[in-house]
Amino acid sequence: MPTDLRGIEFDWFASDSEGNLALFATAGEGFFPEAVSSNHVQHAAISEAIPTPNLGTPNVWQDYAALGLFVFDWLLPGGPYKKVASPQKVANHPLMASVLTISDLPQFAASFHNTATVESWP
Repeated sequence: MPTDLRGIEFDWFASDSEGNLALFATAGEGFFPEAVSSNHVQHAAISEAIPTPNLGTPNVWQDYAALGLFVFDWLLPGGPYKKVASPQKVANHPLMASVLTISDLPQFAASFHNTATVESWP
């Protein structure tokens, strides 16, 4: 994990076997694939550009889901990532286009629909 990401909340994106997109919130502790480490600036820029009127509240997860993202939050302490929101619609085109420009976007081997927790990354 890059030094500048240790201990801080950091969000990263991945796609699944069905082409769905998810946001993973590290809570300053959660793991992420090496490809995210190498491209964390891209992940952060997209995450920071997403409108989140409920930032700072538990309802923030619904802000992301309303845009078409699955949301997995790292459970403190020690994890794992737990699915806390499912999309209300397919990811909107501008958001999907932005996320898909991320170099080496992590690919989850299963479906986010059928995944409640993520304890490791293949």
